[in-house]
Amino acid sequence: MEKYLYFQPEYVSRFKCDGLKCPNNCCERPWVIIIDKKTYEQYSRMEPPEAAKEICSHIEYNEPKEKYFLKDRPCPFLTKDKLCGIQLEYGENFLSQTCAIYPRTTHNFGKFFERALTLTCPVAAEMVLFAHEPMKFEFVEVPEKIHSNGGKIDIPIKMPISNLAAELMLEIQIALISILQERTLTIDQRLIVLCFFVDRLEEIYSRGMDADEQRKLIAAYESKKFLTEQVPLMIQSVSFDATKFIGLMMEMFESFFGLRSGRPPEEIRLSLGRVTDLLQIKPDKNNQISISAIAANYERLAGARRKFLAEYSTFLENYLVNELFLNLYPWKDHYRPSRSLSVFLIEYKVFELFVFAATQAGFSGKDDLLKLVDWYTSEIDHGDCFKEKIFAYLEERKDFFELMETLLER
Repeated sequence: MEKYLYFQPEYVSRFKCDGLKCPNNCCERPWVIIIDKKTYEQYSRMEPPEAAKEICSHIEYNEPKEKYFLKDRPCPFLTKDKLCGIQLEYGENFLSQTCAIYPRTTHNFGKFFERALTLTCPVAAEMVLFAHEPMKFEFVEVPEKIHSNGGKIDIPIKMPISNLAAELMLEIQIALISILQERTLTIDQRLIVLCFFVDRLEEIYSRGMDADEQRKLIAAYESKKFLTEQVPLMIQSVSFDATKFIGLMMEMFESFFGLRSGRPPEEIRLSLGRVTDLLQIKPDKNNQISISAIAANYERLAGARRKFLAEYSTFLENYLVNELFLNLYPWKDHYRPSRSLSVFLIEYKVFELFVFAATQAGFSGKDDLLKLVDWYTSEIDHGDCFKEKIFAYLEERKDFFELMETLLER
C-alpha cells in the first residue's frame, strides 16, 4: 500500500473524533456541509434501496454551484449518543469528504504534505491550547486509506513551487515557530522579532529565491549571539502607540457587528461587551467616542495586562504557532510575506484583547476560554467578512514598521 510523507504537529497523531466527548458537536452546527459526488453516488447505490432513499432524501443538489449539500442541520444521521449513524451502520468508507477530513487541514508541498487541526473543533482546541510544553512537530507516513479515503478526498492543489522552494518554505516555517516558542521573550517581543525576520525575508524574495541567503538568515536568527545582541536592539527600536492600537481595534470591532454568523448575535455582543466594559468605551456628552480616552484607559491596565500575558503565555503561544502553521503564514493567499504577516498579527491582537477582557471579567476557566476560541476561530476560518476588513485597512496603511508600532509593545 502506498504511503505519503506528512509534516505535522505531534498532536495530530493523538487526535480522535469522539462525539461522546465533544462539548460542541460539529454535526450539530449550522454550517453548510458539502457532500462530494463520489459519496452521494455511494449512498444512491446502497442496499437495501430503502436505506439509499432515506439517506438521499436529506441531500439536495445545487445546480448553480454544481454541488450536493446536506439539507438538514443538525445532521439527521447523528445518533442520540452523538455518533455518526452512517459510519456505525456502514463503515468509515461511507463518510463524506467533509466528515472524513474535519478538523484536519492539509496542504500539498509536492514531495510531502502538511497537516494541522483547526481550533473550531473544541476537542482539538483543548488539546492544542492547554498543552504546557512547546508544540512539537514530526514527519509521519500516512497510508492511502487516510490520505485520500479511497480516492474520495481531493488533496488541495499543489503549491505552485519547486521542490527546493518547498524545502526552503519548510525551513522558514520551522524558524518562525522557533521564534514564537522563544520563552525568554514576551509574546509581543517574539512577534517583533518575527516581523524583522519576515521583513528581511521579503528583501531576499525581491531579489529572487536565493537558497543560500535564506539559510544564512535562518542561521543568524538561530544563534545565541543574535538572541543576546541583536534581538534587544530590535525590541528597543519599536515604540508602541496606544492611540493607534485602540483606533485599529475599534475599526476591527465594528466589523464584527456585520458578520453573517450562524451563532446567536448575543455571542458577538457578549465578547464585544466585555471589551467595552474593560476599556470603558462610552460616548461623551456630544455622543462622540474618544479614541484617546479609551487609549488612556488601556494604558492604565498595563499592570493587569502584564499579569495576564505572563499567566496565559503558553495558551497564547500555542494559538499563534497553530494558526501560523495551519494557515501557511507568511504566504497565505499569495500575498507578499509582510502583508500576509500583517493579517496574522491583526487577527491575533483582536483575539488577545478578547481573551484579556474575558479573563478580567471572570471568564477564565477552560470551558469559558474554549467557547471564546470556538466562536472567534469560527468567524475567522469559516467566513471572509473580517478578513476583508483587515485587507481594506492594510490597503490604506502600507508601512509594515508603522503597523508593528501600532500593535506590539516591547
